Amino acid sequence: VDLFEFNSGKGVIVDSGTTDTYLHKSVAEPFDEVWREVTGRSYSHNPVKISKKDLLLLPTVLIQLAAYDSTPDPLSHKLETTPGLIGEIDPTSPQDILLAIPATHYMEYSPSRGTYTPRIYFTESQGGVIGSNAMQGHNVLFDWENKRVGFAESTCEYQENNPQTEEEVSMLVDCKLGAPSLSISCSDSVELSKCDKESNADVTLSGTEVWTRIVQSPGTSTGATCEEVSISENENNKGEKMEVQCDGKGICREFRRCDINCANAIALGSAGEGLSKEPESPAVNCGGGTWSACDYSCSQTRINVVYMSDGQCHEEKGLEFTRPCHVHACGREDPCRVPFVIHAILKIRGAIADLWTKKSEEMFAEAFAATVNRNRNPDEALFGPGDVIVVRASAWKASDDNIFGDTPDDESQDEVLGMQLVVESSIANY
Repeated sequence: VDLFEFNSGKGVIVDSGTTDTYLHKSVAEPFDEVWREVTGRSYSHNPVKISKKDLLLLPTVLIQLAAYDSTPDPLSHKLETTPGLIGEIDPTSPQDILLAIPATHYMEYSPSRGTYTPRIYFTESQGGVIGSNAMQGHNVLFDWENKRVGFAESTCEYQENNPQTEEEVSMLVDCKLGAPSLSISCSDSVELSKCDKESNADVTLSGTEVWTRIVQSPGTSTGATCEEVSISENENNKGEKMEVQCDGKGICREFRRCDINCANAIALGSAGEGLSKEPESPAVNCGGGTWSACDYSCSQTRINVVYMSDGQCHEEKGLEFTRPCHVHACGREDPCRVPFVIHAILKIRGAIADLWTKKSEEMFAEAFAATVNRNRNPDEALFGPGDVIVVRASAWKASDDNIFGDTPDDESQDEVLGMQLVVESSIANY
């Protein structure tokens, strides 16, 4: 390979905005020879159907990047144990960077066709582009002041160190749960057959109530889990011992032991037949009807909740829905699963920011995802409504359109034009 040609023109740039990697055309022939030795076929960009097992057998492409400073490092004896350095592979330049691109990064998968397509191209007559598929699995630092770029292999895992720094302490975020709603009442869970005789009206039956809580925020891995939060809140309220199960899809269920006599059990009937729906008052907010936070399994759930005549919030049976999502905890749990997060600012003339609610956000997410994917097949969608969150909804003022953001001395003269939304959309690796 002629290094002068390889780095000619603008040179080889590192561009996260370019999806694929483009290298000098002079490399095409020697690369094809090695590819044929390993795979038994010529290198091309035709889609191929291979199993995941065979995908892992494809070669890892290695690119050597010249070190910014060739001066021997005083820690050079650790070169062999430092991931991403050339070391003894090239004794003349042991401090050079070795950029490894595995097949899982350069072979693009099409879910609709079940095929993989190579996305490293040898087409450039001058220089080249190291695109985002080559940057995956690395922390990349663009040091603008010193005109250099740094690469470090990344596991995409948060490392907990002791003692904890202020930054790490700030990451101790506990799970946050919504208000509990009754899914299975005590009368639902007991055996009413034991109450056939009128003389048994005062007989006490033991059962298990099931209460459902929506996960509003799963918190961070270093904070209290949803199970721990549920049990702690129950203890603070001096409740009896209970069991908690969280499904990882945005729902936690609390199993509470209960007692009820036959008279009350018969009056309430199975599935709460003896109850009626009541309008919610300002003092009662059952919640429900909105999606949970995106949990670690990359799923979220929505249930419908109604206020009943017994003064309790009840989950409506048969109205539980689950959908995929790639925001919140999903992205934090495995950032490599969500390599791209797109931010957009949308301004809506005449809209009133103070009227924005959680349900407004969910309606917007549905419409936004549908609009972006309007001309795409469902299995080729860039993202779904579960991948969209509104980071902020605020008033859109005339001064916001000023390039310097200057506001009038009298803020009352700063005309409100509508509402502006800061929207975050996640594009995930499925």
